[in-house]
Amino acid sequence: MAKGYSYSLLREWLGAEEARNSHLIEGLLPHQKLLLFSEGSMTVELELLTRARVEAEVRFTGETLLTPEEASCLGAAPGARAAEREVWLKAGGRKLIYARTLIPLDMIDPGLYEALYGSGKGAGKNCSEPLGRVLAEKGILFGKERLEIGVVKSPSVSLGLGAPAETPLFARRYVLFNGSAERWIIKAAVAEIFSPELAALSVRSSAWA
Repeated sequence: MAKGYSYSLLREWLGAEEARNSHLIEGLLPHQKLLLFSEGSMTVELELLTRARVEAEVRFTGETLLTPEEASCLGAAPGARAAEREVWLKAGGRKLIYARTLIPLDMIDPGLYEALYGSGKGAGKNCSEPLGRVLAEKGILFGKERLEIGVVKSPSVSLGLGAPAETPLFARRYVLFNGSAERWIIKAAVAEIFSPELAALSVRSSAWA
């Protein structure tokens, strides 16, 4: 499996409050705004929206070293080892979100790591399950912080959606966490690229994206 999370930023990342007051979200319906700014489980919210079970089509799992930017975002050391996972979130056979999760190895509970990745082989028994469902099954609550919204061009994601390579797509990134520096259950950098079916840019917002 090859990595698919690559993009060009068409509109700089905006903090959640700034994004709410920008032209960026013009034309979005209320439920689309709720998804874009969601602080809860995306798995649950997609299932409520689509009335179908959400599945994760795993595109990549492995380990990587944190870049300085990633390390700063997570409060980790640059070059620290991290588990990396990329999936399509699908419902009713339709691809809805391309998601990348990055978790420093010293910021995840061993049991949760095992559930997601297996014994260091990237093939845990729940590897094909969305992260939100794995956390729910283990009774792990979580918070989100540093939510940012942007617009990207990602030919690989657009190809997966059957859309033109130049299609501008909504994206967001945030830190998902449970625990503290003394003991993290999980602290992850999550990035998501949305299908236009979920949230499409209006003509006005895409003109300057």
